[in-house]
Amino acid sequence: MHRTKRFPLRTVFWIGIIALVAMSGCGSSSDTASSPDGNRYFGDHPGQEASKAAIGADDCQVLRRSVEGVEDVRVGAESEPSPPSSRCLISGRGLHVSVYLDASTAARQRYFNRMVEQVQFYGTEPAKRPHAVAGVGDRGAYEHSASWIPAFSTLYAVRGNRWLTVSYAATGVPKDVRKERAAALARRGFRLTAR
Repeated sequence: MHRTKRFPLRTVFWIGIIALVAMSGCGSSSDTASSPDGNRYFGDHPGQEASKAAIGADDCQVLRRSVEGVEDVRVGAESEPSPPSSRCLISGRGLHVSVYLDASTAARQRYFNRMVEQVQFYGTEPAKRPHAVAGVGDRGAYEHSASWIPAFSTLYAVRGNRWLTVSYAATGVPKDVRKERAAALARRGFRLTAR
């Protein structure tokens, strides 16, 4: 008897996302932004422009206090506040948290490309496949604007043209707890950089 392999619903969803991204990259439309010579370039869509959004030094201290408030360890923080690619590195004994903000041209498109590639390469490995996280990124069907990858202990999320990546490594802290703590930091990071 021949057995057919069934794919989980999430796999089917991500295959659909891949197909949509592939189709959206094909062809051209006269109502989209283009260069003077009529050619379209990556990130030339309205809303994909670079911005001055950044995780400033004060923002990094707010994030540090958030981490220190949930972990039983004193932590320090190092900030690189220059837009469009800023970061906050938080560390302590057995703990390393990094929060990166990409507010450069087409950050939103790069986020979606990254998630599609993750599915293409690791679709059969649940720990390396993106898992949707509700209430972090832009609101939408299936919450596909925020993704947790358990094997990397990393949350990727996008709001508008701001892409936040939160890596949360903490000794002795279960991955589901790390995911919730990373999601809380991402929500706070989006609020801090919404000016």
